[in-house]
Amino acid sequence: MAEATSRQFTMLWPLTSACAAPFADLFTNPWPVKTVDVAAIAGLPYISGWYSEVPDLLAERESRLVIGHPTWLIRPGHYAGHDHLAARCRELFAELQPIPSIRQTVERFRQKHFRPAMIGVHLRRGDLLRQRPDVAANSDQALAAVDRYLAEFPDAGILLCTDDGSVEPGTGKTSREGVHERFAARYGTRVVWTTPRSLDRGTPAAIQDALVDLWLLRRSDCFVGSEGSSFSELALFDRSLPHVLVAGATPHYQRLERLARWTGVDAVLRAHGRRQLGKDLPFPVLLRHYLAWPRRWLGRMVRFASPALYQRIRRAR
Repeated sequence: MAEATSRQFTMLWPLTSACAAPFADLFTNPWPVKTVDVAAIAGLPYISGWYSEVPDLLAERESRLVIGHPTWLIRPGHYAGHDHLAARCRELFAELQPIPSIRQTVERFRQKHFRPAMIGVHLRRGDLLRQRPDVAANSDQALAAVDRYLAEFPDAGILLCTDDGSVEPGTGKTSREGVHERFAARYGTRVVWTTPRSLDRGTPAAIQDALVDLWLLRRSDCFVGSEGSSFSELALFDRSLPHVLVAGATPHYQRLERLARWTGVDAVLRAHGRRQLGKDLPFPVLLRHYLAWPRRWLGRMVRFASPALYQRIRRAR
């Protein structure tokens, strides 16, 4: 985007509990990435990835732009002139070079454990259990998808990457499902995984080990990923291979959504979201969004429909 508009680019890379590794601890590229404390970005403009639309930055006339956004700044097919930016983005991604120790770890693991054909599996847990409980319980769906790929590639190995049992950024909570054990019981020695030094994203080692997993997943021949995970999206980025993104609702969320539908709160939130935000959003996303509003609004929307539901969603926060 900066190249296309004759601007200089600087990326502020804050060290947070969700990503504690500086860029230089991950990649060797001499790019204009500046490691900063999280306080340095606290007052900067930020556009929500769920509720707001990124403007066409190619059309902006200000010489100095400050943009904060969690996903793509380019919108191919949506804004004129952005299609060629997508091609440049793919070129830049291909230039990314992990630091030597990460490259060596990736290559050693690949040589020791990879079969001629590999099924990559990424099952996202961690904060997705709270942020998107409607998609995070996907083990059954993933196992079924792997079975289908094994029918096509009967000699394939399975690379399993998951943060099951990790520390949720911001809360310190951990939740362990036993994903590794389920896959090992079903597939035996054909399933392999790395052994991260840490699953706490507040430590640089955890981020480095996650990058190892990502680069290994990008060597797979088919892929089973998690719906709603940007990590799964990057494992697929600029690649053409058989793949599926799986989803399933956690038991707690299933109960919450059934109650919301029975009381009518689900329909009210979705309709209000469409009117106010102009898009259809997942129910848990809308729930978090409107829980942040003043309590008097909640009183009108939720307490009126179901006092029991109001108490339950307050506890779920």
